[in-house]
Amino acid sequence: MASTVDQKKMVIGRHVIIDLPELNSFGIEAKVDTGAYRTVIHCLAWREIIRGTEKFLEATFDLNGEGAHTILFKDYFQKEFKSSFGEKEKRYCVRTTIKIGRKKIRSSVSITDRSDMRFQVLIGRKTLMRKYLVDVGKKFV
Repeated sequence: MASTVDQKKMVIGRHVIIDLPELNSFGIEAKVDTGAYRTVIHCLAWREIIRGTEKFLEATFDLNGEGAHTILFKDYFQKEFKSSFGEKEKRYCVRTTIKIGRKKIRSSVSITDRSDMRFQVLIGRKTLMRKYLVDVGKKFV
C-alpha cells in the first residue's frame, strides 16, 4: 500500500517526453534511468572560453534534429563519471530546467556526446528524487 507521501508524487513511466526550455528543446523522448545518479544530455560540442575576465562553457545542442544552437553557461563544473562498464570520463555539468509533465525541475545535468545512443537524454535519480515514482511497466505516462 502506498504511503500518503507517495500518493502526492507524479507517476511516470520508463520513457517520458520532456522539455528543456533553457536549451530551446521541446518534446524530447527521454529514458528514465534509476541506476544513474545524474541526468545526462546529448551535446554536439563543448569548450571553455574566456570573455574579458570571465570563463564560460560554450555548448552546442541539436536535440530532436531541431537545428544546432549554442548556449553559454557561466555556472558549470567538471566531474568524473564511471560508466556501467567501469570506464572513467570527465564531463562538464551545468544547471538547467527540465519540464516533465506539468512540473519544472531545476537540476544539475552532465553533457556528453550521445549521438550513438537511442535516447539523447537519460533522467537520473537526482532529478527524480522526492518528485516522481517510476512505473517501469509504463511508457510515456
